[in-house]
Amino acid sequence: MNFYDENAAITGLADFCVRAGVCMFNSLKYVYSLAEKDFYNVNIKDVFKVLLNNITNSDSLKVLGLRMDNEACAAMQSDEYNSILPLMVFSLAVRIPTLKNVTVGNETMTDDQIYKVYTSVINKGAQNTNDIIAETFLETKYLIRKNKKLPPFTADWYKNYIYAYVPALAEITNKNIFLLGVADIYFSMFYACFEEAFHEKVADFVTETGEFEN
Repeated sequence: MNFYDENAAITGLADFCVRAGVCMFNSLKYVYSLAEKDFYNVNIKDVFKVLLNNITNSDSLKVLGLRMDNEACAAMQSDEYNSILPLMVFSLAVRIPTLKNVTVGNETMTDDQIYKVYTSVINKGAQNTNDIIAETFLETKYLIRKNKKLPPFTADWYKNYIYAYVPALAEITNKNIFLLGVADIYFSMFYACFEEAFHEKVADFVTETGEFEN
């Protein structure tokens, strides 16, 4: 695909992917704080509405009075839990080959361009800590090339990681069960919004004339 500035396009798409992963990470902290007694009057539907309105800005939940400080999210203040951030970004990065489905004019991104976006995201810190995520970039690329359906984007790896490495969140408590239940719904809804916004982002970097070179 002929971008107005290819380097800017690669960097911009990679940054969008990273910001989305950061938003996922922060949003679940806000959700966890929702289970605090003081916030039982907050409607979970309103939380989802705000979260999904802008998938790169989790701080929008501040308007609901939610916080993610040490008091509200003490169980999440550990190196083990912080390792979930690069995992969240990685979970989005392995789906970057879906950009091949984006057509602007009569052009699609080349395999080389898509790989550069992926490499840029990895270089920004995304990583598959303890190989907790089963999906890979190459597997997704294969499925896209064969026009096959991708596996659902679920919170399974997130819960598995918590059970294995974050015992404070694996205990059976009201707050923990609430968090994991919301994660199941949130991951699926978030990814649907992410993929749509991510694909639309490609057009932002195409030449202004709309003309493409072979």
